[in-house]
Order: sequence, then structure tokens, then C-alpha cells
Amino acid sequence: MVIINILTIFSLSAAALEGLAPSLSTSAIVPTFVALSPNPHDYDRFADGGSDANWYVGFNNAWIVKLPPAPQGEFERAYIGAKLGRAKTRPIVSKPWLRESIPGKVYIGISQNPAWTSEQSFFLVETRDIPSEPDPQARIEGVGSGEWLWAPVPMSQISFTAPNYLIVWSPTNYFTRASSAPILAAADIENSENEARAWLNRSIVGVPPRSSGNSLETPLPTLAPALAIKLVPPGPVDPAVSVADFTAALAGKKLLVRFSAAGEDVANAWVEASRDQLEWERISRIQRKPPYQFTLTLEKIPAPGTYLRGVARDISGAVGHSAPFMVPYAPR
Repeated sequence: MVIINILTIFSLSAAALEGLAPSLSTSAIVPTFVALSPNPHDYDRFADGGSDANWYVGFNNAWIVKLPPAPQGEFERAYIGAKLGRAKTRPIVSKPWLRESIPGKVYIGISQNPAWTSEQSFFLVETRDIPSEPDPQARIEGVGSGEWLWAPVPMSQISFTAPNYLIVWSPTNYFTRASSAPILAAADIENSENEARAWLNRSIVGVPPRSSGNSLETPLPTLAPALAIKLVPPGPVDPAVSVADFTAALAGKKLLVRFSAAGEDVANAWVEASRDQLEWERISRIQRKPPYQFTLTLEKIPAPGTYLRGVARDISGAVGHSAPFMVPYAPR
């Protein structure tokens, strides 16, 4: 098991070099990760393409890892996450030449023993925000490699003295096979200690195991499910992410929205809408790389008088947004 800082993934102290073991370090600038594999980019199996090996996250399929106690340090926020990909799509009933994501949700949990209560379970993502699986016979939006997705959790959920057990599953009862459910990534690991640190549980029914007696079913000795903890140190006083240059222009029956996002390690961006500038709702897909341009189709274009804004988030979870822009027109 390895605790890593994303900027010091391969750095070793002198003592660690002698023992051929990674150094444990935290940073005052970037998040610290706790995972079974020493590099988040090592999780390149199953969720990016090729055989999925039945590594789906489902109503009847939960993946579990045992992580070490989190390292001591000054942290302000905590997240637990999973790398997911290959969300499935289906034809839209009224427009069968177009496809939509099969709706569903994925949850993730953390506990100091292999049993999870409802208070230890957290919503992670809807399938529409997971990269889609390509289809050689159809055009599909949002196709891409697997992505790390994160759920914020109270710092009190993270143990700095005992192991942390993570689990990922789906409460969507349609997700009972790889042909309908999203796929979890994995990494190859060496297990010289001959100790199980990851498991598959195929006995759940939409909820995680409530008892530790039967939760660790099938050990995975050489593969690490893509589950991790992310710990974020206190951030700067000024906003870490700035969003500017917001523009919105009609292009026939579509609205083209674009903006710029500046900051260190900007991770993703999206467009939000609000009628009163108090309650905001995301109306676009999440984009994970620049340029941040979004095409809103007719059904997504807000009514005149609605406010729009661009939003961006960095790897630490800090969020910035543009000044509100009022929609003055309706599509022709």
C-alpha cells in the first residue's frame, strides 16, 4: 500500500531508497492521495478500453479496498473517489438515431472496518457524467478514457490511525451486467506480503454490506480497484480558480457558450443556469480539458431572463465561476 503526493509520485528518501519502499510525504500545495498503486495514472485497465473483464460497478457488484491509515498532516478537505469509464448508452425512444446515457447512479463508502452504514455512504456520480463507451456503429457524445471522480466527505470519516476501507457500488437495479453498467478501472500490483487488500463482493443488493462477517468475498491478489482517498491542505486566501471571458452567442437553434479558466491543475468545467442567482443548476456536460466551449441544444437553452455562468474546478476541489450573464434572447 502506498501513500502518494501527485507531484512526488516517484520521489524516495535516502532511507526509503535503502529499503526500496516509497517515502510518505504531504504537501502544502497539492493534494495527498492514499491508494493501493503508487500512481493514479497506473489505473489504466478495463475503464479505458479493451476487455472490460466484467469489472462493472453494479447493483450486485461491489469493489472493496483496504487502505492504510492516512498520513498525519494539516488538511482542510477530504474526498473519496473512483476511476470510472465506459458508461453505456441506448437509443432515444423518440429519436432512435440519437443515443442517451442509461440513467443510473454510483455510490462510494468509507469505513474503518469492512461494513458501511448509510452515514458512511456518499453519492459519487450519475452515469451521464461518466465517459461513455464508444460504439463502432453509432455516434455517441462524451466518449473518452476513464476519469477519476470524487465525493467530498467530512474529515471525521478519515482515519489517521486505523485502516480505511473503501467500497464502490450502484443502487440502480438495472446495473447487473457489464453490458449496461459503467466499468471500474484497475491497476496491476505486486503482492509480496501475500495479504489481501482488495476484494469483489457479488452478494450485495443495491446497498453495501452492513456486517463485516461476509463482506470480503473474493480476494484480488494482483489487481487494485481504482479507489482512493484525496486529502487537501488549506488553500490560498485568494480564489485558486478564476473564470473570465464568458460569452454566449446564438448559432441557429443552438447556443455557443465559451469562457476561460485560469488556475493550477484545473480539472473540469461546466455551465450553470439560474433564475434568481441563488440556486444554480448545471445544464451542460462536464468538460475536462480546454478550450472550454459548450454547445447547448434547443432543449437546454434557458428562457430569456435566465442567468448563465461558467464554472471551473481544480484538482483540490476549489471552484471558481464567472460573473453572471443574463440570456436576452430566445433561439429562432
